[in-house]
Amino acid sequence: MGKIHGRYAIVGVGMSPRSTNSGKTPLRMALEASRAALAEAGMHPTEVDCILSYHENDSCSGHWLATYLGTRASYYNDIYGGGGSTEVLIAEAIGLIEAGIAKTCLLFRSMNGRSGKRMGGGQTSRGNKVYGSPGAGFLVPYGVSTPGERYGFLAVRHMHETGLTQRDMGTVAVTLNENAQRNPAARFYGRPLTLERYLEEPYISFPFRKFDYCVETDEANAIIVTSAERARNCKTRPVYIKAITAHNATRHAHQYALPDILEVGGCFAAPRIFQDAEVSPSDIQVAAIYDCFTWVVLYQLEVYGFVKRGEAGAFAASGQLKIGGKLPINTAGGMLTEGYTHGMNNVIELVRQVRHDYEGASRQVPGCELGMSTGWGGPTSAGAMIVHN
Repeated sequence: MGKIHGRYAIVGVGMSPRSTNSGKTPLRMALEASRAALAEAGMHPTEVDCILSYHENDSCSGHWLATYLGTRASYYNDIYGGGGSTEVLIAEAIGLIEAGIAKTCLLFRSMNGRSGKRMGGGQTSRGNKVYGSPGAGFLVPYGVSTPGERYGFLAVRHMHETGLTQRDMGTVAVTLNENAQRNPAARFYGRPLTLERYLEEPYISFPFRKFDYCVETDEANAIIVTSAERARNCKTRPVYIKAITAHNATRHAHQYALPDILEVGGCFAAPRIFQDAEVSPSDIQVAAIYDCFTWVVLYQLEVYGFVKRGEAGAFAASGQLKIGGKLPINTAGGMLTEGYTHGMNNVIELVRQVRHDYEGASRQVPGCELGMSTGWGGPTSAGAMIVHN
């Protein structure tokens, strides 16, 4: 997207109540999250002229949300997408504002991810997502139909090549659970986890145990993006977007056809995001690392250059991912322990950290001014964003 330093900002974020059985439609939850974001920004719904969302055939449309918010969108778009789509929508919002098509964009993700359509459930019936996808014939006949089964191949290969261990993955689970204990809205709040307890769990799909998986929830999230000029009149302190890159693709859409199955979208997103932002990984003070599985966190640490290849496990074990460490991550608990909206909740927490919303509390990363988010899709695509206050 080129140099956009400080020209666009996130001015409001919001969430609906999080649960395992909302009893609400995705539209109702989207309204709750959107109204919270608008109130935070000090905006009236009519100031929003663009609605963007992503879904997995499990949500409402932007047109319906605009209707019930009481605004008429001059542009709306509902993309089909999961992991990494938050960065995609933010990049799209910037492009629309840059082109003069929109002035203020409201982005949302709303899903009954626990009581409704569950991403982690087996997908083995004919006509569904797995059978209908290109490449499914190379997976389903061998019993590979869930994300855990697919990602397990990559994790085992990474473990074989670098010596990464399951205790290392357990350290990620325990670290993010500790963060959840500071967040009353997290699903694992009040349910602390030890490494011993993590290791007691049987395998669900090798090498993953129960706490290696993200938590499924019913919830909606919303983010408002506008120009820096309009941001100055908003109620909250703007968080400026320093650089963004979205949906960087691998050289083949079928992961297991690649010469190296550990080639992921982040391998291509990493050099671009740091080049565009004109910073290095060591400059990042707080991060929202996509965490659908514990292993995904550890591998991204290497892919994005926060550590050298083979050093992610030791980095996590030494406490560097905790608040007070070199790279505090997912300080609300992440998708492993807070909630799961394909990454948007992680970006919302990043915004709150860079705004210093928790000043004076143990949840605040002291003095953080520069933060980064990563998105992970497939894993054949990835996006990333760097923000500052």
